[in-house]
Amino acid sequence: MTVEFPYIILVEDDPDDREFFCAAMQRIFPQVRVRTFQDGNEFLAYLNDCPLSALPACIVIDYKMPLFTAPQLLRLTGAGTRYDQIPKVVWSTSKRLHDIEECLRFGAIHFATKPDTDRELDNLIRSFNRWLVRPPRAAGNFADGKTMNNNGE
Repeated sequence: MTVEFPYIILVEDDPDDREFFCAAMQRIFPQVRVRTFQDGNEFLAYLNDCPLSALPACIVIDYKMPLFTAPQLLRLTGAGTRYDQIPKVVWSTSKRLHDIEECLRFGAIHFATKPDTDRELDNLIRSFNRWLVRPPRAAGNFADGKTMNNNGE
């Protein structure tokens, strides 16, 4: 049996943080694609047009972005939506207990402080393993290790 590696979504407005995250994914899970979005509008438009069979294995959301914050996106993709079963991780420079509790209350499965070093980020990325390996499916296999932007490139 061939193992399929799905893709994940990163919603992050900071280009340096997007690059930092994608480089770590490539180091740790080169077979997993990362589709990036720089704001909540792009992310929601993509997700709304995405067939159920092609939804991501995990969504990583920056806590504070223009247009939508992580708690707002969590509410829009959480309980009662077709996305409620997708694990969502929030990452942030914030360590405020209120921010953490709010995200967990709205459906995040984990709140991570943005790492300062490659080693810390690699450890965070390794923790995603439980969502990144699943049995094969007929279509939508993204196993070539490429990183996608919001245009699918």
